[in-house]
Amino acid sequence: MTVWELQKEIHRAVKQHLRPGMTELALAQVISDVCPHWQGDLITGERTAEIEGGPTNRVIQPGDVVLLDLQVNAENQWSDLTRVYFAGEPDEEQKEAYRQVLSALKAGEELLRPGTKGVVLWERMRKAIGTPYAFDHHGGHRIGTEEIVVDPRFVPECEEELKAGMIVTLEPAVYYPGKFGIRLENNYRITETGYERLDDLSLDESDYIVKG
Repeated sequence: MTVWELQKEIHRAVKQHLRPGMTELALAQVISDVCPHWQGDLITGERTAEIEGGPTNRVIQPGDVVLLDLQVNAENQWSDLTRVYFAGEPDEEQKEAYRQVLSALKAGEELLRPGTKGVVLWERMRKAIGTPYAFDHHGGHRIGTEEIVVDPRFVPECEEELKAGMIVTLEPAVYYPGKFGIRLENNYRITETGYERLDDLSLDESDYIVKG
């Protein structure tokens, strides 16, 4: 099983078990049952506006955003994928934020090819979001075989260029203080002429709405 197939198994389990009323720790156990050695962020509700964090005893409430930034390893390869779930139908503000982040992800993909500088990726995705709530953290990074996050990190100071063979992420986001955050992250291999997306997790907002 590839590391990206393992990610799909994790998200299949999350979709099956995630419900309002469960705790973050209970959701973390669902993930651990599939992949005991996962790393990353599991935050819900207003905690998603804090960008990162591990699971707590917080109870997931109807209307919450659930942010999962999951880093897993299989066959000596890391993956680093982020999706958000909605505990019930998202409101209009959440829907618009999701659209903004998805638009930024697509804008970044248009620049994935050898020769593109990290700063250019960062600036393009921030501009695509176009709100004061756009992310200030890196907009993606290279994935190593021993470490998940290695240079180049796509930040304003990054003049390093993409090269064929690199495996990288893009992870634009918006964060509304005291309300919620939305972040999406995919993994790509840079080719001689562009990129190959390595994961095939859905980006359709409706696939991440859970009832109950």
